Amino acid sequence: MEVEKRTLVNGGMKLPIGYRFHPTEQELILHYLLPKAFASPLPSSIIPVFDVFFSHPLTFPGDQKEKQRYFFCKKRREVSSKDQHRIKTSSSDGYWKSYGKERQIISCGRTVGIRRTLAFYETNKSSSNCNKTRWSMTEYCLAGFASTKVFGEWAVYSVYERKVSKGRMQRKAKGRDDEEDLSCIHFTIGSDHETGPPPPSPPTSADESGSII
Repeated sequence: MEVEKRTLVNGGMKLPIGYRFHPTEQELILHYLLPKAFASPLPSSIIPVFDVFFSHPLTFPGDQKEKQRYFFCKKRREVSSKDQHRIKTSSSDGYWKSYGKERQIISCGRTVGIRRTLAFYETNKSSSNCNKTRWSMTEYCLAGFASTKVFGEWAVYSVYERKVSKGRMQRKAKGRDDEEDLSCIHFTIGSDHETGPPPPSPPTSADESGSII
């Protein structure tokens, strides 16, 4: 019991110090998702079963210090609204929306999985709109295994929070200062409407006495 308590954090599995669960996409599909769909033994019980469409990502189990957390979850159908495909959370905290293109996961020349990315939009209590957050997750589904439908549409979800780049934060912090700095640069506009600095002065020469000609 003590060993189990040490390996569980906020309802999720915690690896020993220095260890990270960092599988390739092919490993995730063939060694985890495929056995899960067929109810076969897994290499490890590192991926818990959790409904990622139930609540806000902040409430997801596991150690939030980890850059990525993985969950087994049954797929949900998207609801079309105003030409947008959304998957609402059960707790009405917001919804997940897919963006970008679906990508095939290839192993040994065969398509074994499909990957797509979803972004989380948080419900704005002061209005009826939803704000896009930095929470994203990648959905991994099986492909090419028709018999897996017998066991349900299982998928693996990799949940993470996107970080704001330092350059973007600096540009946002500077704001109008950059515009003011640019406005201090003046150029000479010629009659031919070309913009550029004034032409350099012609070189001077000196005679033998040292006087400038």
